[in-house]
Amino acid sequence: NHTVTGWLGAEGDFRGARLRSTADDSEEDFTCEGAFIAIGHKPITSFLGGQLETDASGYLLWKQHSMTSVKGVFAAGDVVDTRYRQAVTAAGMGCMAAIDAERWLEAQ
Repeated sequence: NHTVTGWLGAEGDFRGARLRSTADDSEEDFTCEGAFIAIGHKPITSFLGGQLETDASGYLLWKQHSMTSVKGVFAAGDVVDTRYRQAVTAAGMGCMAAIDAERWLEAQ
């Protein structure tokens, strides 16, 4: 119910965000020590030009563990996660994909 209209603090000294209410356009300062910036929940996979299998929404599909429809191509995070879509789960999925890729390479 708020939109960020600005950041508080000087270079290297983040202090928070200025917020505008979507209900009444009032503004307030929100003090915090950090912020995660998201640009939406649509997976950015169109640049792949259909080379990897996706679902109807554009999320990449895993075929075996974290491997995609192309052998040797692994995916993790926001391009495959349709449920949680959080930085911490993306990091964990990245670790899984790295281990899967390492094991796949060792087997080749």
